[in-house]
Amino acid sequence: ESLFSSTITASEEAMTVLEEVIMYTFQQCVYYISKCLYVSLPALLECNPFQSECRESWRGTPPLPEELRRVVLIYQAVLDLLHQYEVHPEITSQMFAYLFFFSNTLLFNQLLDKGQSSLYWVTHGGQIYRNALHVRLLLEWLRGAGFEQLAQQFFAKLASVANLLAMPGSQLVQMSWPSLRAEFPALSPAQLHRVLSQCQAAMDVGCITAWQPSEEENETLESFDNHPPIILPSGGFKVDLEVETLDDNIYRHLLYIRHFLWSLQSKSPHSSEGPGSTCCGC
Repeated sequence: ESLFSSTITASEEAMTVLEEVIMYTFQQCVYYISKCLYVSLPALLECNPFQSECRESWRGTPPLPEELRRVVLIYQAVLDLLHQYEVHPEITSQMFAYLFFFSNTLLFNQLLDKGQSSLYWVTHGGQIYRNALHVRLLLEWLRGAGFEQLAQQFFAKLASVANLLAMPGSQLVQMSWPSLRAEFPALSPAQLHRVLSQCQAAMDVGCITAWQPSEEENETLESFDNHPPIILPSGGFKVDLEVETLDDNIYRHLLYIRHFLWSLQSKSPHSSEGPGSTCCGC
């Protein structure tokens, strides 16, 4: 009984450490991927979507602007790696949930924060296109890549701005504040009013009293602190530890991990001995 109790305690401690390793690895991955997105995403709001410098097709779809192609290449590389290393589907979903949350918050805040100079730009064919076109192309690519549900959830505010900007000005000026609130529920009153104010200035139509919100007010910009939580999966694993005989692949993966850890030890400047050596000369 004592041995059994000790085994359970050791197993629980090992699982706690393993969970910490998984959580830390997840956080580090999203941190460095977010750094790549932080560099690439702002270009979507600066370039001209009517100039298509990219002549390559993307998986059989029409050519994407180069600035947008850089962003989707990051998403695609992440997805390919997660599939290659057979990461649990729930972890994959949570990884992209965070990346989409970060992308939406970054682009949305920059759209609202930069003002008229980069927000409501030039009109083309009676519609305000420029940045909205890139945003809509990004959302279309995400849907085609199988992320429709996550994209709808985490890009709701950005999609609302894109849809609002794509509306003809003649239609927009006829809409009342209640109808606009009903049409774009993802935007808070303060956010919707900011977008409409910039549209109003860009269209040079003067003050539109129908676009005035009520007294309610809240923060305009989105917070990066409200990211989705990380929850470890509780089922659907590739390895079933309750079966009598484990798949040989599990031993192959464990052997790979052991050799990988040994390679890290051999590269350490403080380690000059082989993988089988122990510290303190023991």
